[in-house]
Amino acid sequence: MRYAFGRCRLDTASRELVRDGETVHLSPKAFELLRQLIDARPSVLTKAQLMSQLWPDAFVVEANLPVLVGEVRAALGDAGAAASSIRTHHGVGYSFVSDVRETRSSGDLVSADGPLALLRIGSRTIVLGPGANSVGRDADCDVCLNDASVSRLHARIAVDGSAATVEDLDSKNGTTVRGDRVSARTVLHDGDELVFGSVRAQFVVDHRDNPTTITL
Repeated sequence: MRYAFGRCRLDTASRELVRDGETVHLSPKAFELLRQLIDARPSVLTKAQLMSQLWPDAFVVEANLPVLVGEVRAALGDAGAAASSIRTHHGVGYSFVSDVRETRSSGDLVSADGPLALLRIGSRTIVLGPGANSVGRDADCDVCLNDASVSRLHARIAVDGSAATVEDLDSKNGTTVRGDRVSARTVLHDGDELVFGSVRAQFVVDHRDNPTTITL
């Protein structure tokens, strides 16, 4: 999976963090901390949760955790806690608060020119690659929705440039577009609301006029 936020891009397959086009070193524990926080966004991960995930088989004093957070903040180029992508919840834990775009590692096949097809689900912004994009609860789906109302292989979104269609794959709870149940392949328009089971999403066409947009 690739995540883009601010001036940074994180690739979990290659375990690479890039800031302003340059690779930035992260220790293995710091990389895992960043990945855990991004995956859990916008939820707060408690100190106990992070400690058990980062050091599952060892006793480590809690003071090591803020040191690791400091390493990640420095790697991301955060000037200070107030401007940090990682928010400290004093006495509780940490959360990741920057806006994130995500795509599969194969997302580098997305053309650097032309519009991006996006799916926005809560705090997530998912870049849809050209061709077929599977949607479902299965971890291997291009758009993974970890919700009990979503079937393992729920729907498919096909993208061709800025044009896209969605079809339901005989899911248990169905797919709707603009409030109508999908019974055949349906054309998507910029701003359309989709519902997979009970998970709401919005289809967006980003023409990348914003100079701050990061190419994934």
